[in-house]
Amino acid sequence: MKPQNVVEFADQLSRRRALGIALATVAFLGVQLVARPVFRSDGYGASGPRAYMWALNAAALLLLLLPAGGFIWGRRVRELVNDEVSRANARTGAAAGFWMAMAAALAVYAVAASRALSAREAAYVVVTPATAVALLAFAWLESRAHRDG
Repeated sequence: MKPQNVVEFADQLSRRRALGIALATVAFLGVQLVARPVFRSDGYGASGPRAYMWALNAAALLLLLLPAGGFIWGRRVRELVNDEVSRANARTGAAAGFWMAMAAALAVYAVAASRALSAREAAYVVVTPATAVALLAFAWLESRAHRDG
């Protein structure tokens, strides 16, 4: 890679990252709508590795908010991809996810009076929307930043 192309390459990676995160989040939500791994009575999701796949998937998606990626392309590209605007967008996305988690946790608290939820169900109800909101907010802010300039 030539030094004059580093900025263009980092810009291309950053644009693809916003789209990739949005698509990965939509796929994550689609799987949750179809499979509902926690709220099943047939024991499908409670056995073996399937019991942990949702949590591993959510954790992997949340790692996308960290400005730690890009080691493959070198320090200069990593610094350009994870610039101040990107880090601010990640913080804003994390804040949006936090507030979604608080709203979901309060809803779980209110629902718990009428319907007993297991710890897995409660965690699922809190973590799934919080993860989706955090990542979609980050992806939207990143794509808006690329559109604006």
